[in-house]
Amino acid sequence: MTDADKRISEIAFRKLNIESLETRNSDSLDFREVSVWNLRSALLCAYEAGRTADTRKRLAKNPKNGTGYLATIEASYDDLVALWGQPSPGDNYKTQAEWLIRLPGNKIATIYNYKSSRSYSDANPEIKQVRQWHIGGHSANVIDPLLKKMAGHATLIDRVK
Repeated sequence: MTDADKRISEIAFRKLNIESLETRNSDSLDFREVSVWNLRSALLCAYEAGRTADTRKRLAKNPKNGTGYLATIEASYDDLVALWGQPSPGDNYKTQAEWLIRLPGNKIATIYNYKSSRSYSDANPEIKQVRQWHIGGHSANVIDPLLKKMAGHATLIDRVK
């Protein structure tokens, strides 16, 4: 039995009071009368299960999907490299450097420059001279653990309320 079969069977039992989805060659066991509200509830459960599974697959491929701006810190490029290694290149337009950081509890944080380096405007400094960096994540609960790991190497400038 596949994981999908198990999940569907759980929904059928919990929402529709159907003990088995196997064909049993008995009209009384194979045919059911179901209220539309129970059917709707079961279909919504199945829909949410599929949506959740799809989101997990997308995040497994690219964990930074769905991250958004949460805070701004001041830190040197060299300190960030020392802490997190060489950055990914970003899109080389609005972002030139970005770090993807996995925190305890499988939380994802990103540190990146945004429109602050030479790749965006010749008036901006080279990436190694950038001092202000954005923190992104799926939720604000990544800011404090990230700052704790960066103790003494970053100063919080702004935080989304």
